[in-house]
Amino acid sequence: MDWSKAKSILIFAFLALNIYLLFQLLTETWATEVVTNDNTSITQILDQRNVDPAKLPRMGRDIGYLTGSSEEMSAAMITKNREAQLATTLDNMQLEVELKQPVPLDAKDLRTTASTFVAEYVPFGNEYAYWRYDEKTRQVAFVQTFEDNKIFSAPEVEGGTEMYIGPSLILIQLNESFEVTDYKQRHLKDLSSKTQDDLVLTASEAISQLASRKYFQPNQEMRAINTGFYSLPLDSSGSLIIMPPLWSIGIDDQVYFVNAIDGTVEHVEFETKE
Repeated sequence: MDWSKAKSILIFAFLALNIYLLFQLLTETWATEVVTNDNTSITQILDQRNVDPAKLPRMGRDIGYLTGSSEEMSAAMITKNREAQLATTLDNMQLEVELKQPVPLDAKDLRTTASTFVAEYVPFGNEYAYWRYDEKTRQVAFVQTFEDNKIFSAPEVEGGTEMYIGPSLILIQLNESFEVTDYKQRHLKDLSSKTQDDLVLTASEAISQLASRKYFQPNQEMRAINTGFYSLPLDSSGSLIIMPPLWSIGIDDQVYFVNAIDGTVEHVEFETKE
């Protein structure tokens, strides 16, 4: 064996390995120093807004789109406290229920008592999680979940002369005494997660998207940041629904959805408190 030649090969191999490792280190460093339109790095953005990057949640880089379809709803789905509910459907897609007698909730513990109501009255209740309470309309919103991630959708959308709610929502209507008078529900079925090759935005990158659009100023407070999905009907029938992963970010009293695939931002017009 030509030891001199072998030695040279080993030296070049180690040199190539060192170059590769250096490239990887530089790539990670550059990724953390991505800049916004005003040349402010993500690190600076977080520091200016008192956000600790170590406390931010993580989203798996291999997470993909969630797909599903709208459940055909019927009054027969109500199996709990059925005698207390008068149910109809809208286009067989939306369950609309009026209670014969209002059910009181505790205004000081709305999340808990509303969750109890959903579990005891609403079909598929165990698949939903509390989202928000709208003080203006006195509506409590619950969203369907998939593997501990909330599936967000528009709180309410007009459809002709009727009102349709988002395909993953329960909207509970309260009166001035914090009693449930009626609710509307839509439900997604055949949920399936589809992995894809696109890298998702990190929590830090999602925050920088809000900052670059002036939605998150240094004098504002980030109250919450969570992972989830957002329902996007593929066609007008809603037979197939595609849901990209997102970051739900609460800034002061506003909520923003940041698409974790393409970085687009949607402001949720929901004048509420958690």
